[in-house]
Amino acid sequence: MKSIKARLNNRFRKHLEMDKPSSSNSNRMSRSTSNCRNPPILRSQLTAVEFQDAATATSTRQRLFWGNRRASTAVRDDKSKPDSNAAGKKKPPASTRQSNFTQTDRSRTHRKLSVRSTRCNSMATTALVSRENMPETPGNRRPDDMTARCSALHEGRKLLQERLMVRVDALFNMLFSASPFLQNFHDKRKSTDLRMGAWARNAGGQNQRTVSMTVALQANVGPKIAKVTETQTMRECSEPGQLYSIDVRSVNAEIPYADTFVVLMHFCLKATVEEQTDVLIFAQIQFLKSVWAVVRTFIEKNTYAGLEEFCQALYSALLIEIRKK
Repeated sequence: MKSIKARLNNRFRKHLEMDKPSSSNSNRMSRSTSNCRNPPILRSQLTAVEFQDAATATSTRQRLFWGNRRASTAVRDDKSKPDSNAAGKKKPPASTRQSNFTQTDRSRTHRKLSVRSTRCNSMATTALVSRENMPETPGNRRPDDMTARCSALHEGRKLLQERLMVRVDALFNMLFSASPFLQNFHDKRKSTDLRMGAWARNAGGQNQRTVSMTVALQANVGPKIAKVTETQTMRECSEPGQLYSIDVRSVNAEIPYADTFVVLMHFCLKATVEEQTDVLIFAQIQFLKSVWAVVRTFIEKNTYAGLEEFCQALYSALLIEIRKK
């Protein structure tokens, strides 16, 4: 019986040894299992005790590759803090690692802010200096010096409103004196018998003069010439260097219905702070006698058309004369 049992045990032992996994296979399986359970970034298998224990948390964090980087950054931050034990010496802060893109953006933003603040400060200072200490040059005048105001109501139709790059005194001499410019202007318009009187005081104490001429008419129907007598009166609000306000009363002759109306014009020459001149010309028709509506419309239409053409021609001639100077 013992021999039979020994034989059976020997036979079944071989089969059991073949079915039992070998140590090498068990090691391979344990390695693969550990690799699947634990990521390859861990150097050694972590236990629950290490996670629970606060003392071993630092060692666990240092085992991770990102933990090492965070730890190194924290160490550098600790080193960058000034040492309170040092005798009044502060260590310069260590430069933290930043991408080139972030550093470039920050430098650009700082540069823009600095430039913007510099511009604002410079502009404010310049404006303050220019307002308080404005230099008195021939081409720059203070607004407080321009005190003259025109007393006319500026009624009627506006024929011209322009700004000319010439001084107000020079423009007045060109338009209301026996200037070569005015004589050449009337010659080009084929005006004859031009007579310009001198300025003199009238009974009301105002400066006044008389100008007469024979003008050529451009109307297709009716007379081709007309005699015009102008009475030019300077208002009391006029002041040399600032303002010239002149009223012109024109009386026509040798045309139909000439005795039924007169033409009233107003010239306003006002100086600006830039040593230029604002020119305003107004006109209106004043009827002395009652006429038919058809005749009234005919007179107004042709008179205003002639006045507008005269002002535009005068403005063009002034521009040419100013450019020569």
